[in-house]
Amino acid sequence: MKKIAAILCGALIATSAVCSATIPTNAIGIGRVTPGMTTSNLTSIYGQPTYRDGDEWSFRDFEVEIERGKVHEIETRSNALATPAGVRVGQDARVLTRAYGNADRMEVEGNEEEYEFYSHDYSRKIEFKVRNGIITKIICESQE
Repeated sequence: MKKIAAILCGALIATSAVCSATIPTNAIGIGRVTPGMTTSNLTSIYGQPTYRDGDEWSFRDFEVEIERGKVHEIETRSNALATPAGVRVGQDARVLTRAYGNADRMEVEGNEEEYEFYSHDYSRKIEFKVRNGIITKIICESQE
């Protein structure tokens, strides 16, 4: 009886480890931009934005949303920039599992899929939009 309980306990632990894809906080970003970085760090790396509308700034290959002087959200539809794990727009969605494990949340809306992965402390999120099996957009954001 104790052996069966131990086996069941081990199976539950193994299953729970597979179901949660939480990733390191520093694995969430696009190019050299990360949620929470200051606007001065951002502009020292990428220069001034090509377009600015209040707290929404556009750069050549990405857009950011600024809150309280820090990057809150980063978004790209360009394959010029990769995540720290090397994932880019235009790649097959199967790279997501290899790079991050199983998604913490997956949603299908019409012909678009949305894969979400959270940092281990849930302070950041990285999201991938997928259409016809190809990554079309990457979004990183601070949850704080």
